[in-house]
Amino acid sequence: MNHKEFEKTLCSTHLLLPPLSGYTDYPYRQILAHFSPPFIITEMVNARAIIEGNKKTQLMIQMEKGSYYKGSQLVGNNPDEMCDAALILEKKGFDYIDINMGCTVKKVIAKKQGVALMRDESLAKTIVQSVSETVHIPVTVKLRTGFSENNKNVLSLSRKLEQAGANAITVHGRSGEKKFGHNIDYDIITKVAETLSIPVIANGGINGNNAFKIFKKTGVSAVMPGRSIIGNPWIIQEIFHSFNQSTFQGPLLDKKKNIALEHVRNLCRFYGDISGILKCRKIIPKYFSKTVNSANLKNDIRQVTSFVQLKRLIDNISERNGISVYH
Repeated sequence: MNHKEFEKTLCSTHLLLPPLSGYTDYPYRQILAHFSPPFIITEMVNARAIIEGNKKTQLMIQMEKGSYYKGSQLVGNNPDEMCDAALILEKKGFDYIDINMGCTVKKVIAKKQGVALMRDESLAKTIVQSVSETVHIPVTVKLRTGFSENNKNVLSLSRKLEQAGANAITVHGRSGEKKFGHNIDYDIITKVAETLSIPVIANGGINGNNAFKIFKKTGVSAVMPGRSIIGNPWIIQEIFHSFNQSTFQGPLLDKKKNIALEHVRNLCRFYGDISGILKCRKIIPKYFSKTVNSANLKNDIRQVTSFVQLKRLIDNISERNGISVYH
């Protein structure tokens, strides 16, 4: 995938899917591939683990076949390692590389990776420049507004990363110490979009209802949903409909059940039956979050130990007058 093709697709579809550790794993990427997204990206993967051929990491970077462009997100802070890992991913057939400068997990920050890189603009620029000069595929970067509220440097850093060769910048509208639920600074995303000549992608609090509104408000080239994609692959088509100003019809209950169960089967095949069921406990309730008695469903799902038990619970969801209800 060349740089012009990447930019053209991004700026025409206005949608880039997110890398969400623990959620956009291979089993869920298999589901997402059914919904015709323009891009799908792996979870965050460690550069050194890629180089060392770590078995778990090799499984993490599997990608389902499809006509979408395949990305992989790298985390690390050593320019040479980032280059070597990016080159390996390019040779594996990935279409673009995203560099993580937004992860707020403590153990990542402790290694001076993720959002901690925003505190060292010189190193951040060196990494992007080195990777961009090493691979022939597009290189993107995911940032926050800054490492902290007192140091919101996304504007200055994004300028340097553009100069270093970044092909697009995603800005999550919260700083490094801000978690879910805090206000999102769309104004600073707007300033980044106005300043850079490369595509800017807005991230943070984006769902199917507000995607087009935020796109217009910020003047970005594309949007990236976050946690709203968990248990909701239909958000892809919902966002497309919002950009086309057309009405989106959500999935019928039976379709939602089938996709949810397919997701569980994928999890069990990938992680093994026991681990797959444990992982599904936090994911499957998201598919039915708008169901009446969803809290009871969530609590019951926490107790399941097998696919058969889970299917019984899902079978207890029915529709009454267009509203799904858990019995």
